[in-house]
Amino acid sequence: MRAVSRPVVAGLFAGLLVFGCSQPPLAGVVAGEVFLDNAPLAKGRIRFIPTDEKSRPVDAEIVNGKFESRVPPGECRVEVTAPKVIGKKKMYNTPDSPEVEEIAELLPERFNVKSTLSMTVQPGRQEKRFEVQIK
Repeated sequence: MRAVSRPVVAGLFAGLLVFGCSQPPLAGVVAGEVFLDNAPLAKGRIRFIPTDEKSRPVDAEIVNGKFESRVPPGECRVEVTAPKVIGKKKMYNTPDSPEVEEIAELLPERFNVKSTLSMTVQPGRQEKRFEVQIK
């Protein structure tokens, strides 16, 4: 077995430091509120989708109108969804099947799948309020 010289080991270590320790861009912390028809949205989800497609979308839960999430910096399309119980249905097509809630989307598509909401996320903490209307 051949010994490896100190200069070779030092060179490999320096290469790892240069190439292996690159920092991703600092994330922004987005905290805020979502209001539905001028009242805090009781329950839902907000999604930040980077428009440059270099980062993954980030979701945050909305509870009593408030949310907070770490989001990559840059321009994002924003989607807001909110569940609405519209009834109950059987889990299986059998007489003794348990019932589960049937859920539908409360908000119009213009706030989620066809959203035009957007935000430019900066590194560091920022606050944002989103207003959505059913009417």
